[in-house]
Amino acid sequence: MHPYADPAYVVALMPEDGKALAVPAWGNAVLVRPIANGGYDAAGSYPLMPFAGMSDIPAGLEQLRRHGLVSVSMVPDPLASPDTDRLKRHFGHVKPFKSHLIIEAIRAYAPVKHHRERIRRGYRRCRIERGPLAGWLSDWQQLYAGLVAHRQIKGMADFPSRYFTHLTHIPQLEAFAAFVGEELCGMTLWFAYQGVVYNHLTACNATGYANGAAFALYDAAITHFGDSGVINLGGGAGTSGGDDGGLFAFKQGFATGTVTAYICGAVLDAKAYEALSHTPVTDFFPAYRG
Repeated sequence: MHPYADPAYVVALMPEDGKALAVPAWGNAVLVRPIANGGYDAAGSYPLMPFAGMSDIPAGLEQLRRHGLVSVSMVPDPLASPDTDRLKRHFGHVKPFKSHLIIEAIRAYAPVKHHRERIRRGYRRCRIERGPLAGWLSDWQQLYAGLVAHRQIKGMADFPSRYFTHLTHIPQLEAFAAFVGEELCGMTLWFAYQGVVYNHLTACNATGYANGAAFALYDAAITHFGDSGVINLGGGAGTSGGDDGGLFAFKQGFATGTVTAYICGAVLDAKAYEALSHTPVTDFFPAYRG
């Protein structure tokens, strides 16, 4: 099973009041969440929701409807999901969410000059090691907590501690760590699954930033996974790119192309949805969470 489709992964994403519901017709699971004013809705896994090859979208929607859910929203994996036309036939809300930067093939991998210089500096100043996350879990949690504080990350990406414990049980996940002397100053988490390589999370501390750790870490991971399929570096921190403190530009310097990730939503109980959505007209879905 794809790590993002595993019900145990979905449960690990949220506080104790969340629960996972397996959707066999889609080959994945959704998170069932309480709505502040009553009822429940569903959300796809973070950061992406993969679909099995021949997913029956209407059957999955009908299952969620029978469970009494008001709506469902998700960001389908742009490299492991039905095509956009198929999504639009079944979801009432389909909007571009963000551009994901990709490397189509390792033979095309050619970082821009700016990045090549910083990759070389990162390797000169840092020692890069690869291994399972379990061996560096406490160091990773400290690095990620620093990122959350620095970037003022809120919402689903401000993960509960049990989320990282769950990551240590994903067999495909590999960690790359950067050291300056004996200080672990940066880490990046990656995995490959059925022809797609996923850049999952990355964090560095001040020492890592000062010594180009992120550049060397990305290059080490891309080189390691280069023969495993298309590499999805992910997008920026916002809903597009260029306004997220440089994350999009950083990834763009490694990439060879882009794909668009869409946010998809469906109203499952029209009466309840209308009663809950007292906000002005908005493109946010579901409107009552806007």
